Amino acid sequence: MINLDLNMKTFYINNNWEYHSLEEKIKELEKFFFSLNKEEVTFDFSSLKNIDSSGIILLIKYIKLIEKTSKVNLKNISKKHEKMLNLYSSNYTHEESTKEYKSNFIENIGKEAISNKNSFLDFMSFIGRVFTFFIYLVFNPSKYRFKATINQMEIAAIHILPIIALALFLVGFVTAYQGADQLNRFGAAIIVIEMSTMSMFREIAPFLAAIIVAGRSASSYTAQIGTMKITEEISAMKTMGFDPDIFLVIPRIVALVIVMPLLVFFADISSLLGEMVITKIHLGVSYTQFIDRIYEYVEVRHILLGLFKAPLFGLLIALIGCYRGFQVKSGTDIGKYTTKAVVDSIFWLIIINALISLLSIELGF
Repeated sequence: MINLDLNMKTFYINNNWEYHSLEEKIKELEKFFFSLNKEEVTFDFSSLKNIDSSGIILLIKYIKLIEKTSKVNLKNISKKHEKMLNLYSSNYTHEESTKEYKSNFIENIGKEAISNKNSFLDFMSFIGRVFTFFIYLVFNPSKYRFKATINQMEIAAIHILPIIALALFLVGFVTAYQGADQLNRFGAAIIVIEMSTMSMFREIAPFLAAIIVAGRSASSYTAQIGTMKITEEISAMKTMGFDPDIFLVIPRIVALVIVMPLLVFFADISSLLGEMVITKIHLGVSYTQFIDRIYEYVEVRHILLGLFKAPLFGLLIALIGCYRGFQVKSGTDIGKYTTKAVVDSIFWLIIINALISLLSIELGF
């Protein structure tokens, strides 16, 4: 039991001050410390029986805090306890020597650059590993999981069709309407048909379809593989001699590479329907005239370019989604890496799409 005489500003250290009995004493020390108002303080050791290193360190902590504003006296302390107090005080780490280190702006840039470099090299290593297993499966087709690939194709494509249909129909509708409204000022509203159709086939439809797939499939792949890592299913697969890249990664990549051209073609048709509806309403162009004008002025190469991008988009989304899934280490990482998978996928989709578009213009395609 600890006795306090707050008027005298004396703290009486009684009985045992050992690790298992310090919880109550911490509360009493805090109460005593917050009651002080720059008075002289005395610690009375007259009734102390036993004290260990935990008790000594606790006392030193509050003595150091009080010494910042007041004088501290030690009363009736034995030579043994005084030696202990002096020994631990000489090795006590003061608060000012443990201040949190704050890095500067240049250092943060360097750390971020190194982190991005290591992450990129790790991603390249992952791509190399997956490519190696893909070559292995080409020469050993019996080990390829065709059923898993078909299942992943269904998951990646069938359930996302209504979203793509609605989104691209509205985008085609709005794009054609805005174009017709602007071109109508120059008396050339009719050419919005080929302009909007070419831009949809070449750029907008493939890119928007890929973004929708990235938001759904990349996050799904990361969450699925990350959950399997946390529940140690992947470790169990390795123990049984099954390689996770063959069983988890390659079926997802192949499935997305196959379905992306189909999804892009579906997105092209959906956007075309949106354009047809608005040109019928706004310009009075019949559906037959609309199709005839596309057939006459819009070349096949425009739709082929969009379809050519689709497998690359699918490969990129699947690789990033699976790679982020394998980075998960704990339950709290799933949300973090799922977000990273979607953001990274969209970022690289923008870069790849821009490069292909520039290259196609230079080549005259």
